[in-house]
Amino acid sequence: MTSLFDLHVHTNQGSPDSALTPDELVSEIRRLGLTGVMVTEHNGWPKQDFDRFAKQHDDIVLVRALEVYSPLGHIITLGIESHVTGPAGGIDTVRKLRMEVLQRGGYMILAHPFRFLFDPAGVHTQNILFEDPATVPKTAEDGAKHPIFDLVDEVEVVNGGNIEIENRFTQDVVKVLGRWGTGGSDAHSTQGLAKGITLFKGDIRNEADLLEALKAGEFRPVEGFHVGRPSSYGRIDIDDLPNLTPPI
Repeated sequence: MTSLFDLHVHTNQGSPDSALTPDELVSEIRRLGLTGVMVTEHNGWPKQDFDRFAKQHDDIVLVRALEVYSPLGHIITLGIESHVTGPAGGIDTVRKLRMEVLQRGGYMILAHPFRFLFDPAGVHTQNILFEDPATVPKTAEDGAKHPIFDLVDEVEVVNGGNIEIENRFTQDVVKVLGRWGTGGSDAHSTQGLAKGITLFKGDIRNEADLLEALKAGEFRPVEGFHVGRPSSYGRIDIDDLPNLTPPI
């Protein structure tokens, strides 16, 4: 048995830049045949309200998380109820966040780490990890040396809001790091939901199951699911992607 999750979705309940309503979210999850989603609000969806909504839709798994702002980019976090750090400071701010998440038994996924890295390369960079064009990594090995990767549990390698070269470079970096990476759509509307997903081995029934599977590494990133052409960029056999044929 496998479980399919979009691990990066925003709704209008906690992300001011999202137009996606909770009802639209669950309708699209059902249409696509996903097991569930991790709702990664920027500002947080109040827990009591989220739990009430989730109980009304117990045929799918809704997991509440935060996309935390940090001085080194956005970090999807499980295990904390509210922001404990902000965008100011440097690597020490991320270390503080790491300590807080570890104390709560949580999990951290670095979201879209190489967004805007190639925009345009060599002239300027808006990438938050490499703000100086002179430091832009030329190889995946160079990119993997950034200290941020020592402070997160995983890295998002399929992000529906990235351009292809950004995802591909992230995938190469994650190979160097010896990890698999996760997939999420970064959807702010129904458009593009499940453009990136994560396939888990086993039956994920709740947040505790999801956290356990993440920590065990029992997952693989998948792209193209939303259009019926799922792939995992050549790192696993297509036979390991059973029955991934959602309606288009």
